[in-house]
Amino acid sequence: MNDLCVMKFGGTCLSTGEDRRRSVDLCIGELESYHKAVVVVSAMGRKGDPYSTDTLLELVSAPIPREKSCLMACGEVISAAVFADMLRQRGITASAVTGWNAGLRTDEQHCGAELESIEKEYLSASLEENDCVVVAGFQGMSRNGTVSTLRRGGSDITATAIAAALTADELILFKKIDSVYTADPEKVPGALKVDRISTEDIRQLAWLGAEVVHPRASEIAGNADIRISVKSHLTGEIVTEIEPFVLRSGMYITGVASGSDAVQFRISTGNYSSFHEFYSHVFGLVANAGVSMDMFSVFDAVAMFTVPIEDEERVSEVLVSNGIVFDTISPCAKVSIVGAGMHGIKGVMARFSAALDKAGIDMLQTVDSHATISALVLLEQRDCALRALHKEFIEQ
Repeated sequence: MNDLCVMKFGGTCLSTGEDRRRSVDLCIGELESYHKAVVVVSAMGRKGDPYSTDTLLELVSAPIPREKSCLMACGEVISAAVFADMLRQRGITASAVTGWNAGLRTDEQHCGAELESIEKEYLSASLEENDCVVVAGFQGMSRNGTVSTLRRGGSDITATAIAAALTADELILFKKIDSVYTADPEKVPGALKVDRISTEDIRQLAWLGAEVVHPRASEIAGNADIRISVKSHLTGEIVTEIEPFVLRSGMYITGVASGSDAVQFRISTGNYSSFHEFYSHVFGLVANAGVSMDMFSVFDAVAMFTVPIEDEERVSEVLVSNGIVFDTISPCAKVSIVGAGMHGIKGVMARFSAALDKAGIDMLQTVDSHATISALVLLEQRDCALRALHKEFIEQ
């Protein structure tokens, strides 16, 4: 029998009484193979459900950040207490703990905090006394001792970080899906099921918009060589295994993905004598405005970058107030192919470009890395672009 597993149940796996009973059944089933377990839970349900994070936030009009993080943490605490109680009713010794009691330490951001470390002593002691410890996900304690909440999807981060800290034998993510796919099936009808995928590829897909595992969680898993099993909440069966390395004979592209709606900014240096001084100044202005930039391209006196479309007005105001000349194209979307196996293979960019050209899609901008190639396209052409790339690299 293995020693320890970490399980994570998301909000949709806890929405109703029936969902919660099935989740408890699945947890007890896993305990037949493990001496101990840590269960990480999200808030129950989605917006409109009584204890979901979005529903709780509707109780206040304009909370200050410190109070907002406390309110946002409540849904997971409720889930943990309910789950632990249900386990005890089934004869399992269980204890519910908050994220901060579980030792998750973050930076000083109240909402959207970054996890910095885990102090595992309390969690380890709780496991000595219980078969199962249920941890409220998505939360921790900041350096100054206040409650903090992680980014959306933070329960994935909680589960992965705990699995790494406790050197768990396995991390199990229960989801209401029948597989991880090579693309979003709603956008790409030809999407294929993926039974095994590497942590590097799942990380790249997550950063590029695939909503399977939080990208930060994917990074932690990759760095710690954690084996992740994605299991069906309906059947309890493994639908996809995420492993440190997966060898796929002849297939070097794992999937295609698209990110959030974006706007492209094209700026000109104007009268600046130094390109470097100008770009340092402009990029600093945008960063100081609290906006994350993506897809940087610099061509002497002209540069391009993208920002989330909801930040378009804020960035425009910053540039106008500082006399920066710019143009924009929106709405746009970044479409990407992902596969660590493409590194060093010739002709991938040529096939990428040809597939989009054949589909009548203009590339507004491109970027690449050792494991990805991305193009910015008009939002109205996003799904067509995804289908064209999927057909070129995966369906053939």
